[in-house]
Amino acid sequence: MVVNILDEGHPENRVFLKLYDRRFSERLRDTFRTNPWTKDFEKEYINAVKTGAIREFLDKLRPIPSFEREAEEDWNDGEVEAFLYDQVRQIFDAETAVYDRLRDIQGEMVPRLIARVKLAISLPDDGNSSSPDQITPVTRDEVAEQLDVKGVLLQYIDGFTLSKMTVRAPRSDWQSIVDRAVAVVHAVGDRDILNEDVGPGNFLIRPDGYGSYQVLMIDFGHARLRRQNESDHAWYKAKLAQSEDIAVGGAIRKRLA
Repeated sequence: MVVNILDEGHPENRVFLKLYDRRFSERLRDTFRTNPWTKDFEKEYINAVKTGAIREFLDKLRPIPSFEREAEEDWNDGEVEAFLYDQVRQIFDAETAVYDRLRDIQGEMVPRLIARVKLAISLPDDGNSSSPDQITPVTRDEVAEQLDVKGVLLQYIDGFTLSKMTVRAPRSDWQSIVDRAVAVVHAVGDRDILNEDVGPGNFLIRPDGYGSYQVLMIDFGHARLRRQNESDHAWYKAKLAQSEDIAVGGAIRKRLA
């Protein structure tokens, strides 16, 4: 969402606020085929947070690769919400790590990351939590970590996505715009980043008013940095399998065919 910073001294009052909120992440819920969020789901999740059951669940989820596959059909609503919480946490961590790596091309090929933010969610005292002798209660910091919504403030780009290029830009400019998008893909990849979610919707096109365009890549929640001990062969194989530049250029060519 686009927001205004109420600070006269801030150079950019209009910015883009991106929140990583499991409750309203429709795409994430569709991906994992979970039901839309409800207040009843949230009550069960909050109760599990207060008792420490979520901590216990996450301790099993993260280190045991087969836990999700073998146990997900038996999860209650609170555990499903905990799983989604863990997913959005990973997306936030991935995206902010990539923006940190791309600091030298922020504002040029990707938006500027202005700040990390947090939306604090208060914990209701409804008296429904389990007794302390059942599960060790969590600390206030743990409760905040599992309830608060993380987010980022990004440079606001007034433009359109690459997927809208054919209706927003003259045909004579299409090739140069696509070439710039592919150049951005290469620039990001040159900084040891592998993006598993690249497509026309991941690029913003900003006209400069003089017949030219700035192309910026967005959405790095499904990207990763090259691992510290990842061999050249393994990295090359991963990049080849993803073929980010083909994902962009090929998708556009199909639309123009």
